[in-house]
Amino acid sequence: MQRMPIFWAGSLFSVLWASAFVAGKVALVHIDPMSLLCARFAVAGCLMLAWALRTRPAAAWRSQALLANAVVLGVFNNALYLGLSFLGLRTVSPEATVLIVSTAPFFAIALSVISGSRCTWPQLAGVVTGFGGVYLVLSARMQGGAEPYGMLLVLLGTLSFAASTVWYRRRAAQHDPLLLNGLQNLVGALAMLPFAPHLPQAFSALQHPDYLLAFAHLVLLVSIADFLLWLALLRRIGVAQASSFHLLNPVFGIVLSALVFGTALRGSDVWGTLVVVAGLALATWPKKTIEAVR
Repeated sequence: MQRMPIFWAGSLFSVLWASAFVAGKVALVHIDPMSLLCARFAVAGCLMLAWALRTRPAAAWRSQALLANAVVLGVFNNALYLGLSFLGLRTVSPEATVLIVSTAPFFAIALSVISGSRCTWPQLAGVVTGFGGVYLVLSARMQGGAEPYGMLLVLLGTLSFAASTVWYRRRAAQHDPLLLNGLQNLVGALAMLPFAPHLPQAFSALQHPDYLLAFAHLVLLVSIADFLLWLALLRRIGVAQASSFHLLNPVFGIVLSALVFGTALRGSDVWGTLVVVAGLALATWPKKTIEAVR
C-alpha cells in the first residue's frame, strides 16, 4: 500500500471506529450495554460465519490455532475492550470516550517494542505530534461532568484493545480474517452472555427506528466492515502505523457528535485536526527510508 491509499483507508477506518461510540450512545437509551454488545456480537459473528461457509473451503475451518486465537481476541478485543468501554459510555460523553481510546497507539507501540518489534523515530514523533493535536481538540471539552469511574473503565478497555492488537500482529495475522473475526465475535457474545440481563429486549427494541439504525450500523459497518479493514491495516503496515490512525478518532467523534447530538464545533477543532494530520504524515512515512529503533 502506498502512502495515500494507506491514509484514506486509515481515515475510513477511523471515522467508522469513532462512529461506533456515537451509535452506541444512541442505542444505550433503549438497552443496557452488556445486552447490546452480546446481541451485536452474536449477529455479526453469525453473519460472517455464514458468509465464510459459502466462500471458504472446509479445510480453512480445521485449525486449532485459529480457534485458540479467536478465543484470545474475542475475550480481549470484544468482551473486555468494548464491554468496559460501553459500560463507561453510560456516564462519559462520546467525545471523551473516543479521546481515551485514542491513547491506544501509545500502549500498542510500547507493547510492540517490548515484544521485539521495530518502530521508527518518525513514527514515534508522529504519534506524539498527533496526540498533541488530540489534546488541543478536546482539552476545552474536558471540563468535568464525566464520572472518573466511567473514564477508568474506558481506559482499562483501551489497554485490553492495545494488547489484542499486538497479539493479532504477532500470533494471528496468518489466519483468514473473515473466519477469525466471525469466531471472535461469537466468543465475545458467549463471554458477555452471563452479564446480559436483557438480551431478548436487545432484539425486541429493534422496533424503535433510532435503535434499529444504530444497531445495524454497529453490526454491519463497525463489527464487520471496519474490523476487517482494521485487520487488513495491521497486516499491511504493522502495529505502530495502523494504531496511529486512532489519533483521528476524536476529530471524527466531535464531528459526528455535532451532526447527531448538535454539539458545537470550535476553532480549536480545526487547528487540532491539522496537527493530527501532520502527525499521521510522520507516522506513515515509509520505513525503508528511515532508521528504526527497537
